[in-house]
Amino acid sequence: MNLFRRAPIVALLLAGACASSPSPGTAQAAPAEASLAVRLADAMADAAEAEARGDGKALARAVQVIDASGPQPLEGAPRDPLPAWRDAVRGEAGPPWRGRPLGPGYRSGKLSVGGRESFSQLFLSGSAATIALSAPTGDRLALRVLDPSAKPICTDESGRGGLCKWVPLFTQRYTIEVMNRGAGDARYFLVVQ
Repeated sequence: MNLFRRAPIVALLLAGACASSPSPGTAQAAPAEASLAVRLADAMADAAEAEARGDGKALARAVQVIDASGPQPLEGAPRDPLPAWRDAVRGEAGPPWRGRPLGPGYRSGKLSVGGRESFSQLFLSGSAATIALSAPTGDRLALRVLDPSAKPICTDESGRGGLCKWVPLFTQRYTIEVMNRGAGDARYFLVVQ
């Protein structure tokens, strides 16, 4: 009889062990169905590649994906390529997709060899935070997120892009760092959701 009372507890413990989440402070691989931030960062890289090739149709498709998520440039972003991309594809795109009114924020930039750029961003307590990084030409980039005491929350040194996901315990500003680990100048797109 004692064995039958413990069986549900053992089953719950085993189920919990199977559903464990990654430890905080580590980068997470993109799920099979990429998050909105990853799709947006990739679409921005695709748009930059299409613009460089002069491929108006591919640029129009990428701009539609970007516009569908309703992103806004992050405060202090040096250059916003989206208005120029929209102008370049006027007449090429089909009807606009409708997205969320308050979508993710984005930033684009260029880094010289060994260069680093950092900025701060406010994240809300208890709300999942996602940062996605992409490079249109496969440049080697690294992404790091630090809390207000400069403790690393997430580091992704995987290469072409990066993904950091966590749930902040407190509403506070975090520092986001993008670093160029490649042998040449690197262009990047970063999305915060």
